[in-house]
Amino acid sequence: MNAVLREMVKQADGRYLNDEELQPFEEYTSSFVLRFNTYNLLQEHSQQLILQTLRRLIQTHRKTVQENGDKCQRDMAYTLGCVAKAILFNDTPGYIEGYVLWMQNITRALHKQDSAVEAYRLLQTEIEATLPADSARLVNKHLDSLVVAFATDR
Repeated sequence: MNAVLREMVKQADGRYLNDEELQPFEEYTSSFVLRFNTYNLLQEHSQQLILQTLRRLIQTHRKTVQENGDKCQRDMAYTLGCVAKAILFNDTPGYIEGYVLWMQNITRALHKQDSAVEAYRLLQTEIEATLPADSARLVNKHLDSLVVAFATDR
């Protein structure tokens, strides 16, 4: 369960939540089917999405893909796994704090920001072409955070 919801239950200690306090629970449950289905779609299609992305990336970053294709594939798979979990648990803040900032630092240290931005934008294009529109928007919203982090100099 999402950290905000857990905290609300904890603060209610010994009393029933009022209608206003129940609103986040309603939002959480009403979006669950989409989040659950999106999680399953990512689990089912992630390998295909990644391979198609790398095929497209090789056209513009041949050397990078040839030298680091296995690492790119591993990182994209891990990223999609983290996105899937963030979506399932409705925990975008945890995803940004726990994953996006970490990947931003690693990518910056390796001086791979440009190829990472290109790779994840191509991945977003593959996601739009493969997943249903609602799921694609949900996944790409999370990937947008990663692309922005890669493109941002801090």
